[in-house]
Amino acid sequence: MKHKLPVMLISMTIITCKADLGKTEKLERALKEQEIKIVKETKKIKTKAIIAEAKLKTAKKATEKALKTVILSATSIKEAQETSEKSNREKEDAKNEKAQIEREKLKIENEAKQLEVQLKEKWNQQQTQFKIDEAKLELKRKTKDIERLLIIYDNDYGIEPSDQFGMHDSNSNNKAFDVLHQGLKPYHHADNKKVREKIYLVFEYKDIYIQSLGEILNKIAKVSYLPPDQAKQKTLEQEQANALLNEIIENIHEYFAHYFEGTFKILSDKQNSIDALNLSDLRTLLNKLNELQKIKDTCKMYAETIYNDFKNDKGKIRTGGIKELGEYITNHEYKKIFKDAIEQIKTLDTQISNITYK
Repeated sequence: MKHKLPVMLISMTIITCKADLGKTEKLERALKEQEIKIVKETKKIKTKAIIAEAKLKTAKKATEKALKTVILSATSIKEAQETSEKSNREKEDAKNEKAQIEREKLKIENEAKQLEVQLKEKWNQQQTQFKIDEAKLELKRKTKDIERLLIIYDNDYGIEPSDQFGMHDSNSNNKAFDVLHQGLKPYHHADNKKVREKIYLVFEYKDIYIQSLGEILNKIAKVSYLPPDQAKQKTLEQEQANALLNEIIENIHEYFAHYFEGTFKILSDKQNSIDALNLSDLRTLLNKLNELQKIKDTCKMYAETIYNDFKNDKGKIRTGGIKELGEYITNHEYKKIFKDAIEQIKTLDTQISNITYK
């Protein structure tokens, strides 16, 4: 629009000034100058336009570059954000995984502890059961010999010689089993076989022990014996001998009642109760049997001492009268020793009964 306006002005000037040739040259110069000016201006404008266009292109490129940068930045930011989010998710996953691992670890540790407790408990139970079985075997070992003797006693398996181990004489009737009575019948009577067997059982059905006892009892019985027609003529010595004979036999029967018929008969009959005992009760029972065995061993030791002294005629107790034998027994306190032993057996018998009857 700016270029068209000068051209129109030039045309109008030419038309107006046709008659004035003098002015024509001037006008031409003016026009020429104007044209040059216009050309210069046009060039200048073109240059500016080119520069502007170049700047525009540059700006466009810069804008595109900036836009690219922005896009790249946005992409980078997005990628960074996504990376960050991914990293956060991974961290969260890792955290959750770690927490899960910790929970599983804790669970495994708890299960391991529970298993350890169970194994220890099972081990303790097995050890306790092993000790119980061991105690029961020990109990069997301690009672088997007595059980064997009781079987002999209960079934009349014992062999009794006709002279009843030297304590019966059908001719003189002055031996121990002839003088001793159970009720109205003498010990040697067939009805009193079980009474005699109690004595045999106390001495374990061993001939040598029973015969040794018989020798001492026969000596006392011989002193105490009087024919039936002279029964009212008993001397003090005879009465003392008769009292001593009966006291010894009573002690033997009492020993049998509490040791064999009491303690060991209970143990034999109450096997189911014994099988149900706990370890503590079994050990207590074994301790009581050990105490009982010590008492038995002590009684046996004193009985052997008495027999050896009798055989060796110590203090004339074999060849002398009842007085010498009585003094020997008194001086060694044998009455007290055997009475105390029987009382101890009674106590243990009660304690053992209390354990087995729980």
